[in-house]
Amino acid sequence: MADTPEELYLIDGNSLAYRAFFALPESIATSTGFPTNAIFGFASMLVKILTEHGQRPTIVVWDAGSSGRKEVYADYKAQRTT
Repeated sequence: MADTPEELYLIDGNSLAYRAFFALPESIATSTGFPTNAIFGFASMLVKILTEHGQRPTIVVWDAGSSGRKEVYADYKAQRTT
């Protein structure tokens, strides 16, 4: 019988951080008032996932940002309303 492949967690970092930001109050901040609710919530949720489902190889992926299409071609998707 062949060994089953090890599970890998692939996490959408943007989605988890967005959820964490709105799930926790802005009062979670540094002593100077810099909000850390998203960072704290993100880390807490990541630890919860690993604790509840077991530690596995984990990759957190983030959106790449602007592709530069609008800078190269100003009319790129200019007709879209959203």
